[in-house]
Amino acid sequence: MRSAYPIVLAVLLVGCIRGEDRPARGQYNEGLAALAKSDFPAAEKALMDARSSAGVDPELRFRAAYDLGLAYAGHADKVKSPANEGGADLAKALELEQQAAWWFGDALRLKDKDADATANLAIARARVQSISDELRKGQSKLEARLDALIQQQRAVLDSVRGAWREITRIAGRDPLAQQSTLVGLADLSRGIVAEAGTISDLAADEIDAIGKKPQDKREEQEQARLVQLKNLDLYIGEARSRIAETRRELQDLSAETALAKAEAALVALKRAREQLDDPITILQATLRDEVALDAETAQAKDGSTDKWLEYTALAGRQGGIRDRVDEVRLRLQGAIDAHDKPADDKAPPKQADPKQDKLIAQVRVALPSVVAATAAMTRVHDTLLDKQWKPARDAESEAALALFAAIEQFADLKRTIDIAWGSHQELTALLQPPAPGDPMAPAERGKRVHDDLTGNLARVDRIAALIADETAGIARKEQALAEKPAPAAGSGSGEDPAKQLEAQKAQLAQERELYAKAEELRARAKTELTALDKAIATNGDAIGAAKTADATLYELRKLFFDVIEHLKELVREQGETKERTSTASSADDFSRQDMLPAIATRQDDHEKMAKSITEALGHQADAMTKQGAAPPQPGQPSPAERAKALAEAAGEVRLADNDMSDASAVFAKAKSAVQSVGLEPATNSQASAIDHLMKALQLLQPPKKNDQKKQDDQKQDDQKKDDQKKDDKAEKAKRDQQQGGAGQRARDEDAKRQKAKRDREKSSDSVDQDW
Repeated sequence: MRSAYPIVLAVLLVGCIRGEDRPARGQYNEGLAALAKSDFPAAEKALMDARSSAGVDPELRFRAAYDLGLAYAGHADKVKSPANEGGADLAKALELEQQAAWWFGDALRLKDKDADATANLAIARARVQSISDELRKGQSKLEARLDALIQQQRAVLDSVRGAWREITRIAGRDPLAQQSTLVGLADLSRGIVAEAGTISDLAADEIDAIGKKPQDKREEQEQARLVQLKNLDLYIGEARSRIAETRRELQDLSAETALAKAEAALVALKRAREQLDDPITILQATLRDEVALDAETAQAKDGSTDKWLEYTALAGRQGGIRDRVDEVRLRLQGAIDAHDKPADDKAPPKQADPKQDKLIAQVRVALPSVVAATAAMTRVHDTLLDKQWKPARDAESEAALALFAAIEQFADLKRTIDIAWGSHQELTALLQPPAPGDPMAPAERGKRVHDDLTGNLARVDRIAALIADETAGIARKEQALAEKPAPAAGSGSGEDPAKQLEAQKAQLAQERELYAKAEELRARAKTELTALDKAIATNGDAIGAAKTADATLYELRKLFFDVIEHLKELVREQGETKERTSTASSADDFSRQDMLPAIATRQDDHEKMAKSITEALGHQADAMTKQGAAPPQPGQPSPAERAKALAEAAGEVRLADNDMSDASAVFAKAKSAVQSVGLEPATNSQASAIDHLMKALQLLQPPKKNDQKKQDDQKQDDQKKDDQKKDDKAEKAKRDQQQGGAGQRARDEDAKRQKAKRDREKSSDSVDQDW
């Protein structure tokens, strides 16, 4: 952006803000230093603190707002770069770019004629539109725009919370300190209302298009879409009303009332978006929200100065989650009712659909858990209103477990095996003698052991059905190959068709052998889990029986362990744990102590997963090494190259595991220390672990076919350009010879220079400049 980094550099060279020794100015100087190092999160935090604490210092308020724009803009550039951790994140970049535009606007409200702020605001707005357009590519227009709108509203809510917290902190000493912030948020809300109206119009257009078709001419998908869109329109209307109310409260500088309205608007937008999702996706989203609510409730134990962590606010949030789950319950019950509805005598008989029948069977099993989740959430709501902290936490855990049980019914084979193994890990740990000072009561420990074991006994039966489905699929493929006509020898080009057919048959035979081995291990695990149940009931050697079953479940898990899939999940989860650690780091001592146990448990789980991945990579590397100098498949690396990549990836994950262990050590020290212990070393170790995991992913993932095609296309383009240059050179030589040589060449070169100059002058007016 225009004048961005040169201004920062100039300030650093001349010197930081001097004058009276005020905390706000020190925070501003810290922000500038972090911005110069491209440490954008640190810069944003320090500059935000400076802006909030600037009071009546107009120059500091302007500079902090302007540099916040620079910080968010630079951060957006970083996260949308392919070199970013985990790849480009356009959704996050959009949110950051919107923040940049808002802060440049805030700076202009303080100095309305500042040229740099005006130029950078125009650039930020152009980039917001560019990222939004890119996000919409290949996506449904409605879904993409709703996702972007939810991000904008969430940013408004977070900013209102920050303003309210600052107003509370200064206790009314400076009534106008947050005026520009609140007015700016009101302006941003006006844009959100307008975009919500556009989304409503798009939904109405689609509703009209489907409605023009006669009822008997509509496809089943169109009819379902029509219902979704009508429900979406209702929630969008509610969201628009709440956003408009938020805007009015912000204009009146009523941050506390605006806070409640902004949160209600966000809930309505999320419910609008969920109308376009399938029920399982919605249940997964509500499970995440329920876990987040439990973490917020943990902070409310000793009281909180934050308005949104009061018991009434938490109860309202739980009510919103419950309503969303109850809506899913109605959809699932409706699916069962439609499936069981007797056929009309006049209608043609329904064709049997095994897939649909299987799905409905899963819904029947999942529905009681959904009902249990809504009942538990009602208890959470009521106990929070009564300020009963412990019963509320217990009911929140019950609701989360019920949601998980419902979602699990739709898990595939690999995921179900992973859940069974993880549950057995917890069971084995619970059977060990409790450590001194362990707060878990014996009755609670026994209940959890019983629940884990009962759940796994049911899971091994479900695994049997999933293995049978896979085996039946292999049989169908084998039958299709058997019925396929024998290929004619020498027909076509490329690999021999007969060899291709034999390779397909061999692949299917290998898959059949894999599932046969899986069924053998599953049956053994069932026997061993039954023996464990008996050992617990008769006070036998439960620990020994648990270890025997653990070994079998581990072998079963290894058969289907997808290293890359688990590695990606580990990167995501470690990133979430790092964010939670950062939040705990900035919390007060009381809140931090409530947050640490859950964070430490998550970190321990990440260590276990890292060890499993390291071991799996080591086994794969050994297997590749044994293949020796076997010829590679076309377009694939040789076994030796693959073995090297696997070994190097295992080394990176091992280093990540070491970093995770360091983070866990910090948490252990923080939990046992009498005085407060800083968590920055833990976040640094977590960041390092993520770096190593990303390097392992890069080593394991070969170039995609599309990437290879792009490379081939680029080579062809380069070859064409080289050929064209040769032709141009030959033509030029011929023309020079015909038209007088040196004089004509000079005129040609001068014309080229003039054209280049004009192109540069045109490009200098473009808003899409570098920051």
